[in-house]
Amino acid sequence: MFSELVAVGTRTGVQVFDVRRGTKIAAGTGVGVGGSQGFALTDRWVATVSDAKAVCHVHMLNRGDTGAKLVFPLPEEITCVHAIDGGRYLAMGARSGRLLVWAPASGRLLRSWDGHYGAVTALASNGGALVSGGEDAAVHVWVLSQALDADADAPPAPIATMAEHTMAVTALHVSALPLLAGRGRVYSASRDHTCKQWRVRIESTDDGDGDGDGEDGGGGAVVRGRAELLTTLLYPAAVRSIVVDVSETRVFAATLAGLFQTNLYRAVDGLSSGPALVALGGTSGSVVSEEHIAYPSAEADVACVALSLDGSLLVSAAGGVVRVWDTASRQCLRTLNDKSLAAGVVQLATRLAPPHLGGPHATSSAGLQRPAVLTETVIAPKLTEINFVPLQRVIQAPAAFDAPVRVRLGDAAADVAAFEAGLRFDGVYSETSRADAELVGLLSPPDASAEKRVAELVRQTERLQRHHARTRRLNDELYQGAVSEWLASRQKR
Repeated sequence: MFSELVAVGTRTGVQVFDVRRGTKIAAGTGVGVGGSQGFALTDRWVATVSDAKAVCHVHMLNRGDTGAKLVFPLPEEITCVHAIDGGRYLAMGARSGRLLVWAPASGRLLRSWDGHYGAVTALASNGGALVSGGEDAAVHVWVLSQALDADADAPPAPIATMAEHTMAVTALHVSALPLLAGRGRVYSASRDHTCKQWRVRIESTDDGDGDGDGEDGGGGAVVRGRAELLTTLLYPAAVRSIVVDVSETRVFAATLAGLFQTNLYRAVDGLSSGPALVALGGTSGSVVSEEHIAYPSAEADVACVALSLDGSLLVSAAGGVVRVWDTASRQCLRTLNDKSLAAGVVQLATRLAPPHLGGPHATSSAGLQRPAVLTETVIAPKLTEINFVPLQRVIQAPAAFDAPVRVRLGDAAADVAAFEAGLRFDGVYSETSRADAELVGLLSPPDASAEKRVAELVRQTERLQRHHARTRRLNDELYQGAVSEWLASRQKR
């Protein structure tokens, strides 16, 4: 039997338990989790942000390791955080409505842009797509390749927008199927008592030149899509958290009125071939309120839910009580009792246990095989070095951090030599190409190298920047003098 972990985020820290045994494995104390999505969990580390101040804490997933390995400030107050592709990217939503994406291995802020009119409340991802929801009741789908394009002149635009909710979005879930291929589904929950199922369709992929031919004319590929509402599930109270099983047949919702399960398919009597499965709802106008199955929980206000990998176990949290349910019989199997949970649970996250916490090794276990990225490295019993550096506050800030970074650097001398070798025109060219090569040779100094050319370009750029600063300062002084003279003349009148 494989092992699974459940990370429980409270106002005092993140606690890690074994889902099937209920034993406590790891803890991170002293770091309060802010909001309903205040920490991001990977196989190696947990990144936590607090709603009290713009600070991020990073803990390693080690037994008995309670201290934060990294503590660093953030550029603004963060309301939610989400790890993309196992931690390769780290997406954050701010209270101002901005979205930020970092590369944790290098600490570089890749891109930040305005995404919502209110605070960002939920994030989810699937492959190359990032889904965000906010207090403006809107859900946007972003293509990461477009959002992370630093050379783009304009800020990124969502390929699809879901604006059917009437109140703030509280939770998002994206299915495992490819979303951008039109096969995946997006589930959004809101305070308006509804959970909506969406399908995103890609309508066109243009090259950015406006001709619609799909051939790149230098502007880069532009993806355009459309969101189609499939089903609306109506609950008796505001929905705070949702989770969907891998087969997308059941939706589990944590609401202010309790814990509910909704089966998206039901059996109906066929004409000749017997019972058949029919999708619940079926049209965008369908609203379902009677098909929900309530769990016999003693707590009415359920804060968050999480589902095991095979969908057999459901974890719910209400206040400081965390319960593990059997989804087939809807019976409570156990209650996680720990004094650290008394502060109140705000977020749950489940995942397969990594090898250093008792999970399966890189080889197969119980018919499951771990991702290839884990088979390429040997994981020590206790992680002592962290490949996560403090995130930069600005995009172009110079990197100067003490934390080690596991990056294989290339040979700079060999790269310069290869670049200079590419500048030599020793091959066979046409007359036009040879004339161009001779013109380039006349324009460049006879003994110039690539490094000297780059240094000269840098000096010219700095000279232009200084000249621009002086010109702008002079223009400001002239403008201020003109305004002052005009005001003085008005006063004399």
